[in-house]
Amino acid sequence: MEHLTFTSADGQTPLHVCFWTTKTKPIGVVQLIHGMTEYIERYHEFAKRLTDSGFVVIGHDHLGHGESVDPNEPIYGYFGDDGAYLMLEDIDQVKQWTQKKYPDLPYFMMGHSMGSFALRTYLQRYPVQIQGAIIMGTGTRPAALALGKPFVNRLAKTNPKKPAEWINNLAFGSFSKPFPEASSFSWLSKNPENITRYEADPKLGFTFTFNGFATLFSLIESANQKNWMDALPRTLPMLIVSGQEDPVGDFGKGPKKIAAELTKKGFHDITLKLFPTLRHEILLEDEKEVDEYIIEWIEKRVE
Repeated sequence: MEHLTFTSADGQTPLHVCFWTTKTKPIGVVQLIHGMTEYIERYHEFAKRLTDSGFVVIGHDHLGHGESVDPNEPIYGYFGDDGAYLMLEDIDQVKQWTQKKYPDLPYFMMGHSMGSFALRTYLQRYPVQIQGAIIMGTGTRPAALALGKPFVNRLAKTNPKKPAEWINNLAFGSFSKPFPEASSFSWLSKNPENITRYEADPKLGFTFTFNGFATLFSLIESANQKNWMDALPRTLPMLIVSGQEDPVGDFGKGPKKIAAELTKKGFHDITLKLFPTLRHEILLEDEKEVDEYIIEWIEKRVE
């Protein structure tokens, strides 16, 4: 793994990029887009499995995550003015750099959780020049979001850098109730070692600022707007993959609805895969058939 530094679309913040290369001639590229309150190096083991299969892998820390923070004012969960736009521009910057480096290789993009909403929005607004998209840990738009978004947007303008504890509790406070473990993060994973590592890492599970939640809500709304997929080519292969026990996807209902909508709209290659007993972070469970399934799906679509 190689560490690169770009400059974010905000024009000032260093953008931390991880770049995994193959030992042999690569057969394709996979760009990873991580989720909320985490960072790209958590995907290292999955990236290694991809490189072992012949894929170059790249991904970056979003603004306000991991190492992509202002060194003079490191505020986690803060994206800057028009955070959704900046996130999408950073995703595109990484994509353009990588496609320029490997212009002849099939290109795939995978977004997890918040990254899934970002990827779905990105595909609406930017030219679709990829051979496949993996939408992981995604969901539909909660009914309460439509009511709360204007209020959150106002708070994001008046106090953008303040941690939004009460919004965090409203948004995620009930997620762990269906699970027997005591941790408030038990909804992420049934792997106790993963939860222990998560709780011990200060760069994970932090509270978003008001600006951060405004950015997240904007992406969720964009990803789930009516006919969000209309601008996409019907030939674009998409894998909708989640844990059956993931509350972000309403325990499978969200991914099923999205896959059904895409199929109804005439998309030719839509795959829905729900892994029984798994929760939100399906790549960090003990079961490695998740990695195998995703890699096999990509391999079948390498042209």
